[in-house]
Amino acid sequence: MRTVIKLGGSVLIDESLRQKLIAQVGELKRAGFELVLVHGGGKQIATLLDKLRIQSRFHDGLRVTDKAARDVAQMVLAGQIGKDLVAELAKIEVVAASIAGGDGLSFLAEKMNAEDGTDLGYVGRIVKTNDGLITGMLSAGVTPVVACLALGVSDYEYYNVNGDQMAAAVAAGCKAESLVFVTDIGGVRDERGDQIAELDRARINELLAGGVATGGMRPKLRACLEALGSGVGRILIIGATQENSLLRVLKSGEALGTRIS
Repeated sequence: MRTVIKLGGSVLIDESLRQKLIAQVGELKRAGFELVLVHGGGKQIATLLDKLRIQSRFHDGLRVTDKAARDVAQMVLAGQIGKDLVAELAKIEVVAASIAGGDGLSFLAEKMNAEDGTDLGYVGRIVKTNDGLITGMLSAGVTPVVACLALGVSDYEYYNVNGDQMAAAVAAGCKAESLVFVTDIGGVRDERGDQIAELDRARINELLAGGVATGGMRPKLRACLEALGSGVGRILIIGATQENSLLRVLKSGEALGTRIS
């Protein structure tokens, strides 16, 4: 089963949690799953921006990215985080390679503004995909580790892409059967703060329109809508801290977090 797993930057910061997730990826690989990992790195980017005294700004859950912030995102995402994940996977005998959207012209983007028209700088949305590189890597037994960066479709500048939107584009582009978001908050919450077990397109639109979904959950839910529209059949949002959550939902079919269909 071809599955895209989005690992949020916040869950990768916790060393113990990170190692548990890596171990589960190894077990899924040995069970025959074709895996593509997409990683974020928002907190790691923020840390380096602070060290460089570059201000972090957000709008509607998306990072406002000027050229300096874009360059930092490129260093952190396509450099440190991706290469560290490749090294950690190698320790458990999983062969992997880290790429960004520009590699093999796999994922090309156009500049995007916020819903209210606010200019977000070097922030893009994926508009063109080419699965040749990822398919070739999977055929060779190599696990792709994808950073949420893409080349501009017309200017060939690198654009920072929201990690959830990148994961949705990767899942659609490589025709994945499942897309799993591994988060630090588990599933989606309703108006009362209770976890929602099942979501469909109509309910997601209600959560977005009514302001129930806030912050980073807004681009995550919009990414889920994009993935559904592109034919991804199963989307799961699960908690990283739940014991063996990846194995339980993918290998055992257990109901955890929020399932979207």
